[in-house]
Amino acid sequence: MLRRRASEGSITTRNWVGAALLFAASASAFPIARWGDSALVLLVVPAAIAGYRAGRRMTSLAVAVITIAATLLLALPASLLLPGGAPLGDWIVTLVIAVLVVVGPWWGGRYRLLRAEQRERDAAALASRAQAAERARIADDLHDTLGHELALIAVQAGSLELDAALDERQRARFSELRGAAVRASEQLRDVVDLTRVEATRSLEPTERELADIVARSRQAGMSVQAIGLESDDVPPPPFVRDLLVRALREGLTNAAKHAPGAPVHVAVGEESQGWVLRVTNQPPLDPDAAPGDGSGHGIPSLRQRATSVGGSVDASRTPEGGFALIVRVPRTPAPPDAPAHEAELQSSAAQARRRILQSAMVPGALAGLVLVAFLVVQAVTVAQTALPSGVYDDIELGASRGDLAGVLPAGVPSPPPVVDEPAAPAGAECEYFAARDGWLHFTEATYRLCFADGELVEKLELGGT
Repeated sequence: MLRRRASEGSITTRNWVGAALLFAASASAFPIARWGDSALVLLVVPAAIAGYRAGRRMTSLAVAVITIAATLLLALPASLLLPGGAPLGDWIVTLVIAVLVVVGPWWGGRYRLLRAEQRERDAAALASRAQAAERARIADDLHDTLGHELALIAVQAGSLELDAALDERQRARFSELRGAAVRASEQLRDVVDLTRVEATRSLEPTERELADIVARSRQAGMSVQAIGLESDDVPPPPFVRDLLVRALREGLTNAAKHAPGAPVHVAVGEESQGWVLRVTNQPPLDPDAAPGDGSGHGIPSLRQRATSVGGSVDASRTPEGGFALIVRVPRTPAPPDAPAHEAELQSSAAQARRRILQSAMVPGALAGLVLVAFLVVQAVTVAQTALPSGVYDDIELGASRGDLAGVLPAGVPSPPPVVDEPAAPAGAECEYFAARDGWLHFTEATYRLCFADGELVEKLELGGT
């Protein structure tokens, strides 16, 4: 709990520090836009660094968006209140500088932050999966080896318990031994249930030959009839031998638990599609004897192993009341399924892509805002300052200012500094209009109309080509 609170406190601190850096970087965009021809233009370097560091620190996208938006919105009234400039034009330039100098580096820093978080999640998922796989291997090994050995001990102790050559005291000892083996098997089942997760590959079996397992079972007192166990009859691929060994051991263990003393028939053969192992046991010799409790783990685990290589497992009761285990293995193993942790990694990658796209919406939204603001400013500028060429051509010298009031816009105070202007006629007052025919008509040309005593005495295009 303390560690979680400390982690939450660290994230909050990082967000606040990042917000402060982002505010300082965004706030510098307006002075650069307004007085960019001075030494203030050097602020672009620390602003870009602050934006990048903010992106690397801040985990909250919402805090970053609010900080940038609030700062840029405050720049609009500031541009309106400060005299000596073009308010809307300064604000548009502020947005452009913010996108290029602040938001761009911020997005780069955030991209690296999200990728680093994805690598941490992937590493944690892989580590967790490795631990789970190790527990699965231990569970499989416990069940396949110790469970089999304990079943053989119980069978052999049960056989000695019924030996008439032993006295009552010795038979009681063997009865205790059989009970201890059964209890140990039950405790092993509990341990397997605790450690078992979705199966991966487990440890290698102790016996490498089918005949060895049958021989040991016979030595323990089981009645086992076997066909086709010679090494030459079993195909050489390791995955086939491994699966058949595990299947035989599972079948004999189940027969010893659930049908003690019953004859068991084992057969290994080749089919058109691969190989098949059959382990069939007769009903228990004592119908009133309670069958041993199984863990319910062996057959599902075996079926999962067989399915992973394209095989199958059929476990069912026979019409006579016994039990049959049939395992089929193909000649060529099927491609293994994608590991379970692949889904976790794919989910982590999808989450990272989603968060990166969400972060990319910030510069995209600002770019859209710049475009909208530019179009608005263009519309207002054309409406208030531009005089279309057709209207200009229709204006004749000698026209009165009152007659032209309905066709002339407000105009501009003076022509652009790059336009050379001749001296105005003596005693005349001149007005200036942008020589533009639409929003997308960009030119420095300016129309000059000079009036004397309320009549137009000169019309001139300045800076025209």
